[in-house]
Amino acid sequence: TREDGTLRNAAELRQSFQQAGIVPENKVVAYCGGGIAATLDAFALALLGNKDVAVYDNSLSEWAADPSLPMQAGD
Repeated sequence: TREDGTLRNAAELRQSFQQAGIVPENKVVAYCGGGIAATLDAFALALLGNKDVAVYDNSLSEWAADPSLPMQAGD
């Protein structure tokens, strides 16, 4: 999003997702701390035409609570 809270245009969104390695041909599961902020990414991907997008609704609050699940810090 921009500083004023509006979405970037389609070209900017597409470029941001591509730079993150997200391409329309792949399934995407968006997540965040509690499943709310991830909905914006899922919405933007749907606007761009991605067909296989989901939101992990409990996100890291659920995942991190289970020590048997893998966790790895990003770069």
